[in-house]
Amino acid sequence: MQNAAKTSAEQKKAAVKKYLFIFSIIGIQLINFAIFYIYVNANSILMAFKWSNSGGEYWTLHAFEVMFSQFSNSGSEILIALRNTFIYFGLGVVMLPISFTTSYFMYKKIFGYQAFRIIFFLPSVLSAVVWSMLYKQILGVNGPIAALIQNMQNLPEPPVLLADSKYALGAVLGYSIWLGIAGNFIIFSGTLTRIPESVIEAGKLDGVGWLRELWQVILPLMWPTMSTMLLLMLSGIFTSSGNLLLLTGGAYNTNSISYLIFQQVYNVAEDSNTYNYGSAIGMFFTLLTIPVVFVSRYFMNRIEDVEY
Repeated sequence: MQNAAKTSAEQKKAAVKKYLFIFSIIGIQLINFAIFYIYVNANSILMAFKWSNSGGEYWTLHAFEVMFSQFSNSGSEILIALRNTFIYFGLGVVMLPISFTTSYFMYKKIFGYQAFRIIFFLPSVLSAVVWSMLYKQILGVNGPIAALIQNMQNLPEPPVLLADSKYALGAVLGYSIWLGIAGNFIIFSGTLTRIPESVIEAGKLDGVGWLRELWQVILPLMWPTMSTMLLLMLSGIFTSSGNLLLLTGGAYNTNSISYLIFQQVYNVAEDSNTYNYGSAIGMFFTLLTIPVVFVSRYFMNRIEDVEY
């Protein structure tokens, strides 16, 4: 009896140690998830339905009323941000096939592909701060781009491209194009290396050229990756933005919805309702995104994946 009781006590002790070890591994992550995701998002939803004044804080839809009133003003900050958000998103969609085609030609080992690979990978190695500083120097009043625009438009002095509403949005888009290929290029290059060489060789034996191979062999095999990237882009359609923090700070008609919300939080003043207004904006556009994602996912899933 004593041995059985001793064995049972040891088993309980071992079980306690086991669960303590498991909790020590995942406990911090669970606490972090509960505080910084569940609590923060739940509080953000509640804040969208609150408003403060000298009499205190009360439940209301006033934050949404303020937001919708901005939609009736053609020159309002939120409409400019929404327009730019769609522009940034559209640029991302355009860059996707460009990145895909570029990755394919690197995969085919065209002349100088190793040098091009370094060029395309380099933006992923260096910090965004470094690239932003370099880009500002290139577009500065003493840079080659400003001098070229000055000569083409016969301007009395070089334009300040990142501090002029006429040029700032184009300058931010230029930065996104310059560095936009790198991230997709890494993903596509990794997927291309997984394609069996036997499939490519079979296509060559059948007389398949590069263009036909790209559209009838490579693209179907890469469709799972492509569809996932498209779905992720659509899920973040209203968070599309350029590198506004380091380039323009959202000024000069370059703002986006996501950066507008950031400004509402970052520039909060005492006794203001910027948190409530920002929460209302975020909640509204999140609700708009949900049906877009589900409809897109439905149509993408109707295209059968090719297994290999």
